[in-house]
Amino acid sequence: MRLLVLGGTHHVGRAFVEAAVARGDEVTTVTRGVSGTPVDGAEARHADRLDPDAVRAALGDDEWDAVVDTWSAAPVAVQTSARLLSGRARHYTYISSCSVYTWPIEPGSDESAPVVDGDASSTDGTDYAAAKRGAELAVLAEFDGDVAIARAGLILGPYEMVGRLPFWLGRIARGGRLPAPGPYDRPLQYVDGRDIADWALGSRPVGTFNTVSEPGHTTIGALLDEIRTVTHSDAELVWLDPSTVESAGV
Repeated sequence: MRLLVLGGTHHVGRAFVEAAVARGDEVTTVTRGVSGTPVDGAEARHADRLDPDAVRAALGDDEWDAVVDTWSAAPVAVQTSARLLSGRARHYTYISSCSVYTWPIEPGSDESAPVVDGDASSTDGTDYAAAKRGAELAVLAEFDGDVAIARAGLILGPYEMVGRLPFWLGRIARGGRLPAPGPYDRPLQYVDGRDIADWALGSRPVGTFNTVSEPGHTTIGALLDEIRTVTHSDAELVWLDPSTVESAGV
């Protein structure tokens, strides 16, 4: 398969590139080229996603079987790429977010739950939820092939830039007493970026999907215990109830 990843040096984008290269796919990435390092085995091209001429030049006249787009800022960038790639790719996966749902999200909600407003041509990326929703609309309106909208939950995994798992790994590795957000058996619902990549590359889904683990896939206690194990830490976890954490403004 010929795969184009818009992004590809960090977090979810890199997970897609590494998985595709390992499968033997022919992979092209388009990034700004100012952070991260290209994955060995992938062809790295560079362009500012907010510069349509630069994106057009980076894409050239090539065609791909599938496209993966991880953009999280101004939706107009996704609008541009979806237009440019229409007729030149069969499938477009956009990595969106469960943040597009209006808050609070009712327990048990599915992909039909209400979403925030979004503008596909917006040049404003400051509102994360609105930007992700605008990008969804851009792909659906501009791309003429199959589309998968992956509304990811909280994503963990290698190359994470958000700081969720890196914070806990670093803090627990230092040892000593530290507060832990209890109760110990509080259920968690995360997703690994590598699982998103394996699912999307393996099945090329079509439609809109909440992309996250089953509720209670693990617990906060099991997660932090595992981190203590892998970091060989003697850290003492002091479990706090949710009201105490919330009152501290965390």
